[in-house]
Amino acid sequence: MLFKLFLTIIREMLFISNFKRQAEPEMLMEEALNIQAYDIEGQEGVLLGVYYYQIAQMCAIIKPGDIVADLGCGPCNLLCILAKLNPDVKFIGVDLSTNMLQQAKKNILNNKIQNIELLCDDITNITKLKSQSIDVIISSMAMHHLPSVESLESLFIEINRLLKSEKRLYIYDFGKVNRVETINFFLSTVQNKYVKEDYKNSLIAAFKVKTFRTFSQKYLGKNIDIYYTRPAHIIVVIKSPSHAITKKQKEDIKNRILQFNSQQKKDYYMLKYFLSLNGLRSQV
Repeated sequence: MLFKLFLTIIREMLFISNFKRQAEPEMLMEEALNIQAYDIEGQEGVLLGVYYYQIAQMCAIIKPGDIVADLGCGPCNLLCILAKLNPDVKFIGVDLSTNMLQQAKKNILNNKIQNIELLCDDITNITKLKSQSIDVIISSMAMHHLPSVESLESLFIEINRLLKSEKRLYIYDFGKVNRVETINFFLSTVQNKYVKEDYKNSLIAAFKVKTFRTFSQKYLGKNIDIYYTRPAHIIVVIKSPSHAITKKQKEDIKNRILQFNSQQKKDYYMLKYFLSLNGLRSQV
């Protein structure tokens, strides 16, 4: 594994890109089996370690009394955990997939959560939310689903419209890597075939770090930082400055990490390490 990792890094650093961005197949995540697989992995599988890393970062930009919009909320596995850790915050999950939102409703009900509202809407043009009505915007692994660079720019324009002047946000997504071999190495740890198919399509559809930086600077201002994994830009994080999370939040997150299986712990700590190389620190 270490030798394969070394070869992957060398290829990524020294060779030019051997594929172009290709938008995801339409309706891929509308299929029932894909939604079910994604939901299971988010509750107890490969996504859990990644989710908790993000949750710790999200808690550090959210304050009691905030209204927080999750763009591309999917089945709300991440949002349910975040809502439990922030009971004095109102969360709005936005997604265009009615099937995803149906699963989200089930998850919210099963977790007995009272502070999440769901909206079915296009995240690039959310007609049901007023301008400057949102304190914090979060988004996890949603932007690569957009069909084009133009639609990504529309999303940044919409984020700017929705946010209050403080401009607090946390966006986490795939970044475009240079080599197909890097994608294949990343997928080697994913066992679920439906999630593996989705990840492959997602990584091929990912946008470049340069594109994220251009739109972030143009529409969100200089106080927003961009971080990414090195040497392969497989993960991109766009975020506003952090504050200290509460003692209870830190303890709850730590206790849950202790219950992870070996792969989930590995995913959590590898993500934490590779993003720290670019300057992003975690409080947990």
